[in-house]
Amino acid sequence: MSDWREPHAGTWIVGHRGAPRRARENTLDSLDWAESLGADAVEFDLRQTRDGEAVLFHDEDVILGTQRVAVRNFTAREVERLVLSSEFGDYRIPRLEDVFHRYGPALRYVVEVKVSASTQLALMARRVASLAAEYGVARRCLVASFDAEFLRKMRETAPEVATSFLFDHPVALPEPGRLTPLFPPVDGIGPRRDLVNPQLLTPARAAGLSIHPWTADDTPEIERLLAAGVESLTTNAPDVAKEIRDRAGEPQKGVAVIER
Repeated sequence: MSDWREPHAGTWIVGHRGAPRRARENTLDSLDWAESLGADAVEFDLRQTRDGEAVLFHDEDVILGTQRVAVRNFTAREVERLVLSSEFGDYRIPRLEDVFHRYGPALRYVVEVKVSASTQLALMARRVASLAAEYGVARRCLVASFDAEFLRKMRETAPEVATSFLFDHPVALPEPGRLTPLFPPVDGIGPRRDLVNPQLLTPARAAGLSIHPWTADDTPEIERLLAAGVESLTTNAPDVAKEIRDRAGEPQKGVAVIER
């Protein structure tokens, strides 16, 4: 059974791309920070390489000097050799395998799959599913995407893995007892934070969908979403959100501690 499908007390705090105020987003350093700050889960972005590997990167292109090169044009080995610069210093792009190997079941994961016109959806779904199974973290993963077709492929490939449909504009949610062919078969939804209101919450609950908004950093917004009873909350400041939640009397996380 997936952790993300089972009811849990309180709202899980999810580090957006790790803890991007402490280290370069979507890096192992950033995920380390999120873990050390007490996040219940970490969120990160995946892109597909030319040879079908899943790597952590948000944008479609990597900037190399004056050039922009699509992640999709690199092989995994070529990506591994890249040394890129950021405001936090030089960094490397990790593979999904590196993340699961490093943290295993000690963390929960919101795995956002980014899709471009050249993404091989079925191959990407198989890669995510096989790595999650290999490292024993399938039940710890919530695979999320803005792309409905990818989510269908993910459900076909690994029905045991929980999924979430992301959106940044109002969408029509499925109605109980009615066919909804345009809405992907998912366990939850990931609305932009400002879309979370009674008009969304009521039909989502009626449809049996869990709610995982992004990305809330301001105290009033965090408090509002916690009061709404969302299942998880993605934030750039997991330490702040955790403090607000715990101060309000919500339960603290309980995850296995695994030495590495």
